[in-house]
Amino acid sequence: MEVPLIVKELIVNFALLLAFLFAVSQLYKDERLDFTKPWTRIKAGLATGAFGIVLMYFSIPIAPQTIVDFRGYAVLLAVHFGGIYSGFIAAVLIAAARIALFGGPNLSAFIGAANVLFIALAGGLVLRSADKRYWSRWTKMMAVLLVTTGAAIFSAIGTTSLPIMPVILGTLAVGGFFIGYMVDYIVRAHQLFLLMKEASHVDFLTGLNNHRTFDRLFNELIQAADRKQEELSLLTLDIDYFKKINDTYGHPAGDAVLQQIGVLLRDSSRRMDEVCRTGGEEFAVLLPDCGRKEALHYAEQIRSRVERHSFLLGDGKAIRLTISIGAATFPQVSPDLLIEEADKALYRAKHNGRNQVA
Repeated sequence: MEVPLIVKELIVNFALLLAFLFAVSQLYKDERLDFTKPWTRIKAGLATGAFGIVLMYFSIPIAPQTIVDFRGYAVLLAVHFGGIYSGFIAAVLIAAARIALFGGPNLSAFIGAANVLFIALAGGLVLRSADKRYWSRWTKMMAVLLVTTGAAIFSAIGTTSLPIMPVILGTLAVGGFFIGYMVDYIVRAHQLFLLMKEASHVDFLTGLNNHRTFDRLFNELIQAADRKQEELSLLTLDIDYFKKINDTYGHPAGDAVLQQIGVLLRDSSRRMDEVCRTGGEEFAVLLPDCGRKEALHYAEQIRSRVERHSFLLGDGKAIRLTISIGAATFPQVSPDLLIEEADKALYRAKHNGRNQVA
């Protein structure tokens, strides 16, 4: 086969692999994938294995019953994201397809099958090594792929592979570095996107839902409660004399108090509740399927827990503080007035001496 044609067909393989990477990144752009979960690893192995089979359909015949393509990089992608288990799943799929669908069983098919299995094993060992630097590991995995691929081609067709071996391995090496760059770029862009998405609805200081998210959740939960004929309660909270804390101990101390209040509110709430920071020292808790009596009970639990808590400041000093809470419940109060009524109740709690639920 002519050298220019080999390069051209390998570039097609490379383009397909990049298209696969972008397609997967767009499909999961809104998700934070956890590759410690077995099912996620299985899916990674199956997806890359299936795509490795697709790459073999666009493989380049360099001798009778002998083909080359980028399938090894499909295995390395599985190893990189899902570890050795994902890599072996992908390798087994590709090896089985090489023997069953692409001219096998024959010596070249078995050599090709053994090659991808070895790439998965060696790539997994590199990934488990002490070296955690991305480019160092990717380069080592590439080196494994190039050495084993070269050995597989030579084993299959002998010395007739020598004139075209530099072209094949050179193209695989250049393509591998581009794939490594694109993987690094896509992963970083994905992490940045998720960070920005999270920052748009999470309060940066407390980690609670911010005011924008509170508005959205309030509307969604009101509609759900109306549809299910359930009650929905709203608690609005305010730290008593918070300005005095900032004036006496400084704003870093005030931030430490707000962070600890956020932890207390999360720990005092049910899994279904939505806890939000709606202002400087103002918080809100949405309580789905919760009536007035239960809401007052939860509010009193929160108030009592805050009163008993020692708030640690940055200099190690501990202080005590209190909060006031207002409560209102739908459908006893209409959706348009629910927030207003909870705020009025909070004002009454403040006016009547603070550190109480109204």
